[in-house]
Amino acid sequence: MDEAWQRPRAQVGARIEALTAQGICYSCRNLETGEVFPDQIVAWDDPAFVLVLEEYPRMRGHTVVVWKAHRSDFSELGPEEQAQAMRVCCAAARALRRALGAEKVYLNAMCDGEINHLHFQLFPRYPGDPIGSRRFVLPRQPAEDAPATAAAVRAAFGALWRGA
Repeated sequence: MDEAWQRPRAQVGARIEALTAQGICYSCRNLETGEVFPDQIVAWDDPAFVLVLEEYPRMRGHTVVVWKAHRSDFSELGPEEQAQAMRVCCAAARALRRALGAEKVYLNAMCDGEINHLHFQLFPRYPGDPIGSRRFVLPRQPAEDAPATAAAVRAAFGALWRGA
């Protein structure tokens, strides 16, 4: 690891591993205390979900929708939760398009590991970007101008969510 930004990312990984080894869901712990991702930038906080910008995104606007109630997989959502989760993800995708000029937004449900906690990742694609699943594996990098990006996403999402 020769880049300084990789050290704090590795420290987060170590915290996650330690909690997992104790049988603790790191997402639930973070939702309760904020200690796992202390530098996380929240774009929207709702009783059912939190919308955060990925701290080490694969591209500008890489956003994570974390479902607050512990569900290890999207198939565990009840009918009302299913509908709400899709409304949230659609509004977030529209917000990324509106606020950041994304052309498309890819949605991926990521629930993998020893202790799973449902979250959805949104990967914006901008005009001129390559098309396809390669977006999911682009190298991570430190977020640039995250506060301004979060403010733009928050404003767009808020307008859409309140109008939903």
